[in-house]
Amino acid sequence: MSKKRRADQHASRETIVLKIGGSVRHGADAALAQVVTLAEAGRPVVVVHGGGPLIGEWSKRAGLETRFVRGLRVTDEPTRDVALAVLGGLANKSLVAELLRRGVPAVGLSGVDGGMLRAEREDAELGLVGRVTLVDSSLVEELLAAARVPVVAPAAIGPQGEILNVNGDTAAGAIAASIGARLLAFVTDVPGVRAKDGRIVPALERERAKELVDDGTIEGGMIPKVEACLIAAASGCEAAIVSAGEADAIERVIAGERTGTVFPAEAVV
Repeated sequence: MSKKRRADQHASRETIVLKIGGSVRHGADAALAQVVTLAEAGRPVVVVHGGGPLIGEWSKRAGLETRFVRGLRVTDEPTRDVALAVLGGLANKSLVAELLRRGVPAVGLSGVDGGMLRAEREDAELGLVGRVTLVDSSLVEELLAAARVPVVAPAAIGPQGEILNVNGDTAAGAIAASIGARLLAFVTDVPGVRAKDGRIVPALERERAKELVDDGTIEGGMIPKVEACLIAAASGCEAAIVSAGEADAIERVIAGERTGTVFPAEAVV
């Protein structure tokens, strides 16, 4: 293994993958502040974003019905086209512009660019929704090596070359696992995973997480977040679901302090 390759792998191991929801127009300001803090501290950062509120808004304008199954948006061709335009266009470029305004050297792209994300169709009920099967992280790693901050919109290339809608949480987990990130963090409007009594679960191992999904404690949009955390954890990456309202939440997780819900990195055989 070359010294350059070892250095690249070491850099990836220090990378923080942040998944933020929505867009600048829909309350991502606190999450962006955390991106700025990490970038100013010299930490390599990859941002993966969603855009659910904007997709819903523009779908409504187009007269399209919005429906979810297991926390995933049911996507026919018109809805896919709206999602792609919103995620890869308005949401992505709004985030990039705001990060640039704050001094962060952000570069916007989607999972289609460079063939980053390959996917199979999740199932017939969901339509043009992809399940990520392959990640080519070389473009992201090149940007990180150039001290840039990749800002990734979730979309993927399907088996026949078609573009598939991909859940942003799922995309973040797959990218974090591929690059061997230090931490995958979901910066959300909730402070973590709640147990049945409403208390935040401070740490979740794989089996306990599956139990909470099976008994309905974890439901809706929290399911893909938890599943993504487990994918990242299986690759040796720590994962966490934290509140956007805690300005130092990510640094606290890195320091080993208790905040949000943490999924410990699993041993990689």
